[in-house]
Amino acid sequence: MKTTTTEIEIKKIQKALAAIHIRLFGCESCDPKTNAQRNLCGRTHYVDEDTLRFHKSRIQGSGQHFGGLLFTVTCSDAIDPDNRRRGFRVAVFDVFGTCITRPSLAEASASSKAAHKVAEEFEIDLLQHYQEALKAMLKRKRTEWSEIEKGLSLLGVK
Repeated sequence: MKTTTTEIEIKKIQKALAAIHIRLFGCESCDPKTNAQRNLCGRTHYVDEDTLRFHKSRIQGSGQHFGGLLFTVTCSDAIDPDNRRRGFRVAVFDVFGTCITRPSLAEASASSKAAHKVAEEFEIDLLQHYQEALKAMLKRKRTEWSEIEKGLSLLGVK
């Protein structure tokens, strides 16, 4: 995985996320599955037990990158419903639980090593990504706030 973001910009993003109480990713366990589940709990259902069971997926590796701003999960997934063939994929998540990149099942690699080579080619501008994510969050929050105010006014509260 590559980024065009500088160390100074990474620190700036970390500060901005800390200011709004967003927890960065870290090492929560030496076991890849436990690490992934602890880091992504409450952010996405991607590594929940039920999801893994339904998709016949196994977590082979996990870890944080760029000072906890991104998290990767390496999975071995069933390619077909009968689980006769398996493929490897690396999924990349931001701190909000958004999957930023992940090959489709048809694009799954034959080995974990090959899946990591594919992931190494992925490039992201973290500053731009988090600026856009925070703008979208602000827009959603403003809409929610407006709806709450409308509900209160219907109850006669000014």
